[in-house]
Amino acid sequence: MHEGHRKRMYEKLKNDDGLYEHELLEILLFNAFQRKNTNPIAHALLDSFGSISGVLNASVEELCAVEGVGESVALYLKCIGECTKRTSAGSAGVAQLKSYDDFKNFVRIRLRGRCEEVLELYCLDKSGKVKKISSFSSDETSRVRVDADKVARVISAVKPYGLLIAHNHLSGDSLPSANDDRFTMEVQLMCSMNNVCLYDHCIYASDKNIFSYFSSGKIDKIKSGFSFEKLVGEQYKQQTFTKK
Repeated sequence: MHEGHRKRMYEKLKNDDGLYEHELLEILLFNAFQRKNTNPIAHALLDSFGSISGVLNASVEELCAVEGVGESVALYLKCIGECTKRTSAGSAGVAQLKSYDDFKNFVRIRLRGRCEEVLELYCLDKSGKVKKISSFSSDETSRVRVDADKVARVISAVKPYGLLIAHNHLSGDSLPSANDDRFTMEVQLMCSMNNVCLYDHCIYASDKNIFSYFSSGKIDKIKSGFSFEKLVGEQYKQQTFTKK
């Protein structure tokens, strides 16, 4: 009986058949209740919170107070509510990173628990919204190599206002290696050539052990030494000196 009813409801959804709020919520609950009539629970939720919006914005405790709703279902609805908030924010970006702390927290979320070394590029617009995330990994669990031309292709395609780099060290030591420094220099030069601001490069070892090129002052030193204008100027001076 339930299978036939669910099939009919899915057909209505597929055909955009003017579903009522209780029917939409009923369908939403199909995944939470595999073999149960979800119609009474959908009505009970709407009676308690007034609308689907009210249901999805309710707290876990409030949802659990509705008869037939356990903690797992409440968490399921809460998760959908959080997803809805983020997609309805009117932002194309997946996050907004306006400060070092924002970036550090974002890196924790992205790299926590990874079993292989990963390097990620976060392309930002002028307001700090993440326009695109480019993630790179390799078959080697202990290190990841990213060719400069791949970074150049990302910058060329996305045309970000700013760029952030993040990668993880599985060794537990967040201090940058010589290769990390070299890669940061290469990216800074590419950013300079494309009028993109390189804000930071973070190395994640654990939630409490994150190295930042920005907070350590290394990013400023790299920027001062690896700008397109400076390198072109030095090359010009060398050519002038040679001619003399």
